[in-house]
Amino acid sequence: MENTTRVGERVAALRKLRGLTQHQLATAASFSTSMVKQVEQGTTPPSAAFVASAARALKVSRDYLYGVEDRPMAEESTAVLLAELRAAVDAWDDPRPDGDPLTLDAINRRLDVAARQVAGTKYADAAADLAVMLHHLYPLADQPGTDGEPARAALHDAYRLSATVAGRFRQGDLAAVASERHIQLAPETGDPLRVAISAFHRSSRYLALGDYAGGLRVLQRAEGHLAGPSSVATQVHLRSAVLQARAGALDRADEHITEARRTEDNDQPAYRGIDASELNIDVHWCALPVEAMDGTEAVRRGGEVQLTDTSRPERLGHHHIDQARAWFLHGDRDRCLDELNHARKAAPFNTRHHPAVRETVLALAAADRRATDSLAGFAKWAGVAV
Repeated sequence: MENTTRVGERVAALRKLRGLTQHQLATAASFSTSMVKQVEQGTTPPSAAFVASAARALKVSRDYLYGVEDRPMAEESTAVLLAELRAAVDAWDDPRPDGDPLTLDAINRRLDVAARQVAGTKYADAAADLAVMLHHLYPLADQPGTDGEPARAALHDAYRLSATVAGRFRQGDLAAVASERHIQLAPETGDPLRVAISAFHRSSRYLALGDYAGGLRVLQRAEGHLAGPSSVATQVHLRSAVLQARAGALDRADEHITEARRTEDNDQPAYRGIDASELNIDVHWCALPVEAMDGTEAVRRGGEVQLTDTSRPERLGHHHIDQARAWFLHGDRDRCLDELNHARKAAPFNTRHHPAVRETVLALAAADRRATDSLAGFAKWAGVAV
């Protein structure tokens, strides 16, 4: 069953229930009154920063405002895989590996495959393999001292990949448990950069909750574990850039992009799930003005980059979703829909389930009551009633 309630409608209903005026909500959420009006009326798709801030001010979850709690994510077969992954994450003190024990080298090769599956948006396949790997990793990671550090590093990756997969399927409790596990494990891996990696992941929660200052503090502490240029330093700067942009400090966000380009070092060892590629830096650079609701600047930046790396479909899909929002803000609704279709082609799963896509489609429909066949077709595919 399609959920037809927009974020703006939920914001308006809750605001009235709380006895707040639009001006009072705007003040509490640190947005302009005109922006609150536009979102409530459905004429402007809400930014992620707006949704997070409004959710905090109205004392509800971000998922409630997006309405994602009403929409199932996983088919029955995927639900079985997620149940197995959940059991594996919980089996740290009672592992039950199938067959003969796997060597650490064999596990690392399979973790490389799982990381590529996650990067390629094949989340169900990754969930199945991670559930197996966790059971085999636990006994190896239990080895004391430095002997167990390589296995604990692999387990650190397995937990992080599990958290990512769980998040993609909106299994928030599973993602939280896996995240706590890799945060606690990081200091036991013998690699200070893994502490910074866990801090990068930890900042995601601050980002979702709209606590940008808190997220930046987490990353600033993580910088003490960075030593010179590395892929991890690049990733930390990219996350800091997003936090700054959502906080309204676009200039400071761009400074972090400059640092990300400076710290990019392809000669450093790669870490699973860490993306210091030129593609990812460019995607972030184009996205920052969208976070600041500056569609014109986002469109200009989008026109300056050539994203030719197709090995990271999630990143490409995210870029086209951001550019769709940028073109809407810029006033070109045809280009907006074109970008949504590019996102659909690059990363169909992520695009279909991205809350910003739904809000953009609804804003397009509200702005153009002609309800063109192309818009109606995309909306039907995305499960959005227009």
